[in-house]
Amino acid sequence: MTEAKFAIVVLTTALLTPSGITAQIASRLEAGAVVTGRDGELPSSALQVAPGIRFDRPHIALSARGSAWLSEQQWQVADGIVSGTFTAPTVYGVRAELLSNASRAFSDQSLGNDQVDVQTRINVLFKHRGGIWVGGGVARPWRVAVVSSVDVTGGGAWTRVGDAMMSGTFTNFSFTKIAPGRDTAGASLSCATTTGPAPVDRSDAGAVFATQPAASLTCSRQSRFSDLEGAIHWEHGRLELNAQSGYRFGSAYDVDSGSRRWSAAAATLWLNDRVAFVTGGGRQPANAARGIPARSYGQVGMMLAAWPMPKATVAVAPARAVLVRSFDVRAAADGMQKITVRIGGVETVDVMGDFSDWSPLTLVRRGRDLWELSIPLSPGQHQINIRVDEGNWTAPPGVPTMRDGFNGEVGLIVVAGDR
Repeated sequence: MTEAKFAIVVLTTALLTPSGITAQIASRLEAGAVVTGRDGELPSSALQVAPGIRFDRPHIALSARGSAWLSEQQWQVADGIVSGTFTAPTVYGVRAELLSNASRAFSDQSLGNDQVDVQTRINVLFKHRGGIWVGGGVARPWRVAVVSSVDVTGGGAWTRVGDAMMSGTFTNFSFTKIAPGRDTAGASLSCATTTGPAPVDRSDAGAVFATQPAASLTCSRQSRFSDLEGAIHWEHGRLELNAQSGYRFGSAYDVDSGSRRWSAAAATLWLNDRVAFVTGGGRQPANAARGIPARSYGQVGMMLAAWPMPKATVAVAPARAVLVRSFDVRAAADGMQKITVRIGGVETVDVMGDFSDWSPLTLVRRGRDLWELSIPLSPGQHQINIRVDEGNWTAPPGVPTMRDGFNGEVGLIVVAGDR
């Protein structure tokens, strides 16, 4: 299958999601102009198309995203990633996560590789205010001449301040790097004589093969560096802002000067529930383990959401109290009642009541901040509660309330009978 046909298959899969399962699946498509440039090279521009799709269940999340570039009248798959997250139930504010990813990184014909990584995390959640996590794992890149596997450990913390989510992470990378024997400046190397082609390290970001004499000296070195990164996500009305900045610790042998510091920012302006204007830019550090060099970039485009992707959140964020802007119950077709909720910036909305034997029913996302559910309700008075992101159950806004038998509060709705 050619790359152009593969891109078409990816786009079709992301955009033609069956409507009957929208409670679990969301998709989006971004398209626009992208300008990238490595240090010392002229910047290049291309048309980029980036589809994404996500499947969510209470303790399982699967997602896939990628991008294709139209360059020199030809489509090429630039990169892509398939991710899975498995979350254990939260017990006394502590929960465990297993994260796995399979990804492809492609810059040009000389810089392309694949990677599989697995990590485990332990999260400690502090109700609605924040949390911390620690974890570690291993990454295995392919088609990288100088690295076989990478050990990854780290931790992080997050907190909410008003409409903003702030987070910080510290990640340590450790791997064995192959280097030419003559590259011994400031490095402790273990060397051996080999024959045939040997890798020539032309940058800290990667290596290519060059033909060496029949006998050559190749060396290995245990490389380590650490990334400290801070990020903020802020949203207000139709506007979303994301920004991150980082610093890399490590010796000059392991960290090139262009990757010591980096920062990037992006803005999303929602024109309606399914169309948004996206712009951003910044700098990305080198990925030394995968041979991808540092680069600067800028982009501008549009995002189309058949069923919008969940809003940006920190993976370890717990259920939180947010404002339900509106709640309504009205008659629908076939004797059903439609529950409509308006609330943005959340992942799930549930209701329960005497009509469901107090079992949760999950609403379906119909837009960026619109949630709906049609259920059979007999005429008369019913008790109902609502929760957001698996948080506390509360009475819906704008309806009468009463005390329940557990010293709590429930909402009351009245369904009119046929006239």
